[in-house]
Amino acid sequence: MKPDLDGLKNVYLHPGEACFSSKPIAVSTVLGSCLSITFYSRKIKYAGISHCQLPNSRECKSDCDNCLDPFKFVNCTISAMIKKFEKMQIQRKDIEVKIFGGADIIKSSSKERRTSTVGRQNIQMAEEILRKNNMNITASDVGGALGRKIFFLTETGEIFLNRIKSNG
Repeated sequence: MKPDLDGLKNVYLHPGEACFSSKPIAVSTVLGSCLSITFYSRKIKYAGISHCQLPNSRECKSDCDNCLDPFKFVNCTISAMIKKFEKMQIQRKDIEVKIFGGADIIKSSSKERRTSTVGRQNIQMAEEILRKNNMNITASDVGGALGRKIFFLTETGEIFLNRIKSNG
C-alpha cells in the first residue's frame, strides 16, 4: 500500500542516513538486511527514522558518542536517536518505536542458514538495545527472505510497507 503523498515533501533515505522532522514529510527507503528504526512522539509530533546497515561498530564498541558514522550501526543509531529526542524534551516512555527490515535476502544453503546473518544480527541488536533502554517496540515487520520498501509519515508516525518480490 502506498500512502497519499500529495503536497508532502518526499525524502529518500540512503543506507547510513537518518531523518528527523517536526514538519509533515514522507520518508521512503528500501531495505534488505538493513534495518530501519523509527521513533515518533504523538505529544509534539516529532519523528525520526534511520537506515542502519550493521549491528554495531567495532571501533566504537559501546561508546557511540565518538562514533564517526552513527546511523550506519544499529547500536549507535538508537543511542543517537534517544539523545535527539531527549533534546526535544521527549521522554523515552512517550516514544513509539517501530523496526523494519533485517531480511535474509541472499539465498544460502541449509548449513549457512543456521548461522547468524547480518539481517538477524541487526534485529537482535535493536531488540537488545531497546530493551536495555526500557523502550517497547510498538510495531515491526522484520526477518524473512524479502526486501521491503517503506514510507514513513512524520506527521502521524504511520508506516506503509511493500514487500519486494524475489526475482529468483
